[in-house]
Amino acid sequence: MDKLFCIFKDEVLMKKLFLLCVIPVISILSGCKESGGDNETYDITIPDSTQKLIFIHHSCGANWLSDGDGNLGSLLNANNYYVTEAYYGWCAETEDYIGDHTNTEDWPDWFNDTKMPYVYSNNATYFVDNSIADPGTENNIIMFKSCYPCSEAGDSIADEKAVYNSLLTYFGNHTDKLFILITPPGEAEVGSYLLTRELCQWLTDEENGWLADYPYNNVGVFDFYCVLSETGSHHRITGGSLEYIYASDYDGTSPYHTGDDHPNSAGNQKAAAEYITLLNYYYNRWMNQ
Repeated sequence: MDKLFCIFKDEVLMKKLFLLCVIPVISILSGCKESGGDNETYDITIPDSTQKLIFIHHSCGANWLSDGDGNLGSLLNANNYYVTEAYYGWCAETEDYIGDHTNTEDWPDWFNDTKMPYVYSNNATYFVDNSIADPGTENNIIMFKSCYPCSEAGDSIADEKAVYNSLLTYFGNHTDKLFILITPPGEAEVGSYLLTRELCQWLTDEENGWLADYPYNNVGVFDFYCVLSETGSHHRITGGSLEYIYASDYDGTSPYHTGDDHPNSAGNQKAAAEYITLLNYYYNRWMNQ
């Protein structure tokens, strides 16, 4: 009887240790789950024909695109993406200036059948000097990003989730376009960093998050916030696999800022290199849907 009691006691102890030690690790790594499971093929081949892309952004996007800072514009061209932009002052119609409004709560004002035809036909550029020829098509890839103040989630992420969920009907009705959400880059210090990470992981987790019940392959997410959060944080395709991880020293304070809340060139260039792998993957997945 004493031996049986000892065995039972050891089993209980082991279960407690499992719950205390293993489960938290699983929870931390849950954001690394591959969208298609273990059999996912991550094709990051460059498009074989020029694709026309619009990036809806403000100042952080401008820095990310610009040569000598993030160099994303040149990298997009090198991967066969011709870039157009919507920025401050951009109009979807006369005197509209919808380009001034890119906060999270503004996206439903963009993604509808009234405004989006202007986005698809846009040819304006602000910070990119394309080195490849305009293919003469509509913009078939739509990147959109809010600026760093939107990295603060406040006391709840329910309102952000409601906004993002409201966009899925439009996306599902326009599967001939590829929509890519770029999460807002963080400020130098983010007060709501735990909730902000939770929101970004929800957006990115295709099995259990925002896109879990979305049946099409024309929506992707790049966690710009994650990549800029720590040197060891990544969102990219590398070695044929998806790597999506928040570093263990994540604390809401980013190393990629120099004097203000705009990411510096080191952070922007890191993010550009990681993003292009995901863009190529999302493009190939969409084309093969």
